[in-house]
Amino acid sequence: MKKLVLFLMIASVFAACDSSNKEKSLTGKEVISRYTNGMAQIERDYEMAEGKRLAVFEWEYYEDGNILKEGPLDASEKRHGSWKSFYRDGTLWSEGDFKNGLRQGITITYHDNGNKYYEGRYNKAQKSGVWKFFKKDGEFDYEIDYDKRARTKIEIDDKKLKEQMKEKK
Repeated sequence: MKKLVLFLMIASVFAACDSSNKEKSLTGKEVISRYTNGMAQIERDYEMAEGKRLAVFEWEYYEDGNILKEGPLDASEKRHGSWKSFYRDGTLWSEGDFKNGLRQGITITYHDNGNKYYEGRYNKAQKSGVWKFFKKDGEFDYEIDYDKRARTKIEIDDKKLKEQMKEKK
């Protein structure tokens, strides 16, 4: 009887591994890495396009299994499109756009109570334009124009600096 049960278990494993299941494993959600506790750290969703297996979406998790961030990927598996990050309790932390793996476009970050913390724009991963910052209660706090700030140059006269350093000694 034990041999029959063992035989049936082995046969069911082989039946589950037929070619149709192998095809299914080329698409769908797959764990990419795990924490030492066994929980998934990164998962990706795969699709087939023109005979190639492509990762189209990615999830990253905290060690306890709660979602940390999620968003779409481009054909070279770089962030592309709207990504979201979350606090441990699941509250939205930030949302922003990516293009070819670089921050591009609007980004909004929130306080842990859900009120907006700041809003700004990236241009090729560089802060650009006016960024607005808000207090935890939602009240406007201040703004920074990164375009104007980026044009400010600080020129240092090396010769003069060396002379001043000698004088201090």
